[in-house]
Amino acid sequence: MNLPGLITVAPDQTTLIDELANMMGESFLEELWTAELLSALDGPDAESVEARRLEVSRAIMREDFTLGAPCQCCYALEDRAACAGGYLKSDLQGKVWDDIETEAMLKLADGFLTLQETMQLREQMARMAPITVFDWEEDEAKRMDAPDFIHFYSLGVDRTRRGSGAFRRLMTPFFDYADEHGIPCFLETYSKPLEELYAHFGFETIHEYRDPAFTITERCMVRKPR
Repeated sequence: MNLPGLITVAPDQTTLIDELANMMGESFLEELWTAELLSALDGPDAESVEARRLEVSRAIMREDFTLGAPCQCCYALEDRAACAGGYLKSDLQGKVWDDIETEAMLKLADGFLTLQETMQLREQMARMAPITVFDWEEDEAKRMDAPDFIHFYSLGVDRTRRGSGAFRRLMTPFFDYADEHGIPCFLETYSKPLEELYAHFGFETIHEYRDPAFTITERCMVRKPR
């Protein structure tokens, strides 16, 4: 998708990918699923652990954007105030997003994470599987008989630009495209305040996934075309 007012990040824009990954990695430390995942990383002191979790959060975003960029899976406002990790299903060239996520984690394990960190995160992801359902939108699109769909796997606003209208500027081009082409938009959130924010923009929660081992709930949301 080439959307007015947004940069469609290209694979060779490595400096921009680094900039966006740094911003989004910091923002996503507040995201409950990411916080739960990275809570598995421990160390000798709280300060070093927190710094390492930020590094890992940024690295996850960097790999997602790097591997997703060939399929047009990363977008940003021209002033870099906000970023969307999202894709049009038909742009994935026959893949599902979970394929790219799996490849990203393998690359992290191969060149960035220590062996201990790799084992800690793999064990945590296995524990979190009941609240890590990231392929539901495929079945939902079929149920809706949707010819295509947009799925957001990450959304973030620069922490210094929150409340500036950046989120609306980021999302409006996607919604305009979805409405013009008659396709739904999907996303997941683990935060009640974010669920309310997305509801304000026309999303509704259609599935919830819980597990007694965790206090967070996965909320799957859809915005139908208008």
